[in-house]
Amino acid sequence: MLSTKYLLKIRVNQIRFASFQVPKSYVPSQLIRNIPFKQALSIWYQSLKPGRLQILQDELTELMLPTEMNSHLIKENKKVKIDDNGNYLNELYFEINNNSNKPTKHVVFIHGYGASLGCFARNYQIINRLQDRRYNYKVHFLDNISFGLSSNPKIASSLINGRIPTCPSVKMNDPEPTTKENVYNKYYKLIESYEINKEEFKEYQDKFIPILNEMEKYYIEAIEKWRIESKIEKIDYLVGHSFGGYWTSSYAVKYLQNLSNLILLSPVGVERHVHAVTNPIDEIKTQPIKPSIDPTSYNFLTRMPMITGKHIINWYTVLPYLPKLLRWLGPWGVTRYYKERYGKLFKVNKVTSQLGGASGVFQHENDLIIGTNEECYLLFEYLYNSTTIGSQSDIYIKYLLTPCTVSKWPLFDKFTNFFNNSPNSKFKIHLVYGEYDFMNSEAGLKLTEQINRLCEDQIADFHKIPQGGHNMYLDNPFDTNKTIENIIQKQDNL
Repeated sequence: MLSTKYLLKIRVNQIRFASFQVPKSYVPSQLIRNIPFKQALSIWYQSLKPGRLQILQDELTELMLPTEMNSHLIKENKKVKIDDNGNYLNELYFEINNNSNKPTKHVVFIHGYGASLGCFARNYQIINRLQDRRYNYKVHFLDNISFGLSSNPKIASSLINGRIPTCPSVKMNDPEPTTKENVYNKYYKLIESYEINKEEFKEYQDKFIPILNEMEKYYIEAIEKWRIESKIEKIDYLVGHSFGGYWTSSYAVKYLQNLSNLILLSPVGVERHVHAVTNPIDEIKTQPIKPSIDPTSYNFLTRMPMITGKHIINWYTVLPYLPKLLRWLGPWGVTRYYKERYGKLFKVNKVTSQLGGASGVFQHENDLIIGTNEECYLLFEYLYNSTTIGSQSDIYIKYLLTPCTVSKWPLFDKFTNFFNNSPNSKFKIHLVYGEYDFMNSEAGLKLTEQINRLCEDQIADFHKIPQGGHNMYLDNPFDTNKTIENIIQKQDNL
């Protein structure tokens, strides 16, 4: 039973948020479509200086949390040792002390590919939503192993190197031209039939299973060793986005006793498909094979009928090396990255307008900085620096994913196998997608249903963020933060 004093604290906090009014002087920013060459030159030159990424991370933290509302919060940036070779994970954490008599809950964020912990800068605001609660909270933002300011070691395996093995070919019978009428959910076309070389596929599976096992060990052991070194008995909420969502899922099914809730933000690699190493090739008796657009079927060809040969070539020969190449391109690399990224960072302004404008979305002073050119520019420079320093994961991600951006070892199979063997597992799973997500949200919904079928309790749920894309935490941080808050509030029985 909650005390009257505690209920009053919650109500005061709610009133404080509800009473915030956007200043009359507030004017939405206008998109700066092109970066002046002088600024591009400055960004590139500054990126060559040691410690630049650390400076930008610190500036981003101060920019996003400037108000008195956060003055009492404890924050720290530290490097947490994860092995005897001197490797570490970079961590930024915030501590919220609400009640010294209550335990501390841990919320851990792990980003996706092409990012670092600062990409969650708009989600630092979650700490405002966890004040005046029943529990104390520590919110940890991590640079995943090989990213940002974390160590960037290689996987100690002769199976993994700079020459990425290609997926076996699929002979597609697709006599119909591609039209809006025969394309499903924007990315998927149902063709007439396809054929495969079973021996080639079997060899591919035998080759990649040990590779994927080595990769899993690399990523999830870094998380586990960080947890142990941080003296965290249990991660109460483990939040992973995209590539980070894949590895936090892998962590959960191995270390189920070490977490209570898994929150997946548009995780990559949920769906089954023809190139899955779990595809039961021996069961194929006749060919050609009739394809499916069901993301739980191994006959799902994903985006294969839609992608070009040029894309496949670039996937293996250009994209793994592009991040480092951008730095070698000097200010012209900055300009190229700006054209690709800045508009996506600025998209939050369009989303804010679609959700009712600043007065309908902003809840406190900290929100006023979101979407300004000052904030977008700093985020852009931070992401440019974190991307162009290069990561071993620039190569490793191509080992995990096919050119269709699906995992060779589907999460659908990882979770199905896990819950078939552990139906009484207690950790909860929350899948979150953007309304306009390019990831297969149907696969996420079907995974939710599958998990709930296999378990005695309904432990999985599904959410969509309005107006959000794959990076919904950037596009619509307001509803993303609210969704995470609601999950925490429900699970903590507040």
